[in-house]
Amino acid sequence: MHAERPVQDNKKGNQQMWAPLVDDADELRLIQDSIGAFAASGQEIQILEAGCGRKWSIPLDGLAYRLTGIDLDPDALQARVETVGDLDEAILGDLRTATLPEASFDVVFCAYVLEHVTDPGVVMRNFQTWLKPGGIMILRVPDRDSVYGFLSRMTPHWLHVAVYRYILGKAQAGKPGFAPYPTVYDPVVSYAGVIEYCNENNLQLVEAVGHFRFRSGIGPRLIDLVSRLVAKLSLGRLAGDHANLTFVIETPGR
Repeated sequence: MHAERPVQDNKKGNQQMWAPLVDDADELRLIQDSIGAFAASGQEIQILEAGCGRKWSIPLDGLAYRLTGIDLDPDALQARVETVGDLDEAILGDLRTATLPEASFDVVFCAYVLEHVTDPGVVMRNFQTWLKPGGIMILRVPDRDSVYGFLSRMTPHWLHVAVYRYILGKAQAGKPGFAPYPTVYDPVVSYAGVIEYCNENNLQLVEAVGHFRFRSGIGPRLIDLVSRLVAKLSLGRLAGDHANLTFVIETPGR
């Protein structure tokens, strides 16, 4: 079920809507269904995982697809190739400057990468170039206008590493090839920012949802509690009931 919540825009003073809320299972289903829609053509689905990291997190059982991964981190990419071995092609490169064949992918999937990039609009324009007409980009980002995003962009990187290690229990956090990576949080990495980008670049926003990515346990529950408290103190300027956003965006021509 989607739950929409009107909030006060902290710059313009007018009412706007946060993205509808979903749980983890529905967010995953949205991604699977969006990719699976290309299976009707009977052709192998061409997927680019942009900022592929150490693993592919979306089960696509029963679908015929070719998975290309590109990442700037050589340690993470090497681990992906040697340990997981699920990429049909692995590319070491920067999403801002990489040169990939135009109109060659049905899907560009980019999860928790754009918040680390200076001028992510350049990256998104590259995605448009690499997508076939009617292709989709699926973007997962932390919402800079959520409590989680606000605290992330206002705190030093060493603190992010400490949270990952000692609250979320990720012992390898911050080591070569492991998150968290330094963040930028360009204004486009938000609900309003992506909507504006789509309007300016002739893209169709098919779906946008908000969700938490944290699982059960003391650390995630603590983060949820703090998020909701800070959201109240912000008088609605920050969202406390989600940390992340998922967008499905379609290019013209489908």
